[in-house]
Amino acid sequence: MSRPPLPIGAWGNIEATPVESVRRTTPGGRERTVARAIPREEWVNLSAAELRRLNRWRASCWFRDLDGVTRKVERTGTSAQKAKDSLIGYLLERTTPTVDELTAETRVQVLWETYLDVMVKDGRAVKTLDLYRYVAGHIVKGLGALRLREASTQRLDKFLHAITDHNGPNVARTCRAVLSGMFKLAVQYGALPHNPVSGVGAIRVETKAARALTVDELRGILDAVHRSPVVLNPDNKLHPSLTVGQYCERADLSDLVTMLAATGCRISEVLGLRWSDVDLEAKTVAVNGKVIRAKGAGLIRENYTKSRSGDRVLPLPDFALSMLMRRQVEAAGNVHDVVFPSDVGTLRDPTGASKQWAKVREALGFPWVTSHTFRKTVATLIDSEGLSARIGADQLGHANVSMTMDKYMGRKVTHSAVADLLNRAVK
Repeated sequence: MSRPPLPIGAWGNIEATPVESVRRTTPGGRERTVARAIPREEWVNLSAAELRRLNRWRASCWFRDLDGVTRKVERTGTSAQKAKDSLIGYLLERTTPTVDELTAETRVQVLWETYLDVMVKDGRAVKTLDLYRYVAGHIVKGLGALRLREASTQRLDKFLHAITDHNGPNVARTCRAVLSGMFKLAVQYGALPHNPVSGVGAIRVETKAARALTVDELRGILDAVHRSPVVLNPDNKLHPSLTVGQYCERADLSDLVTMLAATGCRISEVLGLRWSDVDLEAKTVAVNGKVIRAKGAGLIRENYTKSRSGDRVLPLPDFALSMLMRRQVEAAGNVHDVVFPSDVGTLRDPTGASKQWAKVREALGFPWVTSHTFRKTVATLIDSEGLSARIGADQLGHANVSMTMDKYMGRKVTHSAVADLLNRAVK
């Protein structure tokens, strides 16, 4: 009775054999160097030290390919184990299914790799892919060996509760989003009848009410970054510290903070602004990209914003126009044509700029004022002037008005108009 064939995508026993280079004469009379497997009887009884001197090994096995054909597959390495590891890595890569090959028997780790491949092909944002890869490390570690049919709602819920306890609700919520996308793909291609993540309970993240600057606080900060005599680091005993005004000028923070306050843009968007995006005659600036740090690529400018609604043209107030006119005259050119380059003319790192601003806000007594606070301040000023939430959403680049109202318009604001209304009503 013949031996049954290997399952599709499976392989047989892996054997490793030392090889050596020998000279052979071809039928045409030409000499060539080929790899010759050393017979087992020549090396099986060698000591460990003698085996280590055999620094070229070939690992091989029979593999039933995705087309149903069984082939012999080989890989080499400097030791028997390294040759086997190389072969196993190659086989795992070769057996990663495409979306139409997903089944209930597919492992969660393979589903993640397939989902990642789909996202890359769909052109998902670099930062999104980096974040998803990070949380996928938790998913693969905790669930990777499960078959898709074994990933029940109860198991996934227990896993996400453990992530919440050990890594925090924010990581758990992102894990849930990634798992939801993965299993949605599995359902879409018939591997599962329904998405088990849909039954998992919501992960609650404590959110703080948006805190915005008052008009007086905003004016004070804009004045301070240009002229404040406050010493940046009074605890520095070795060298006299710069004042806040001096530090902001040297670190090129004064104009950056001015632009944050004038537009309500994210700091990555402001650092991605190019001179070609600025129209001084029309008094507008086009927001159509952002600077990010991509894993393996360093700082890059993405030619799109966080969402489609983030691509917008904003009016500029007079104080921002004056700053840009002066800056255009004084600033040296840079290869990226950005308005706010680094001190060596390259793209400026949003994280680095935020760290510089952290020193200033601490010195000024406003430790809670991050770059995002200026976004919330612009939204709150729009609200307090009686402008619609739709105008606020358009300014900030939000697709949904509810996001602007719930997350960005400052709460606990005292509205004197309400008292005036009640006074009129009871008279």
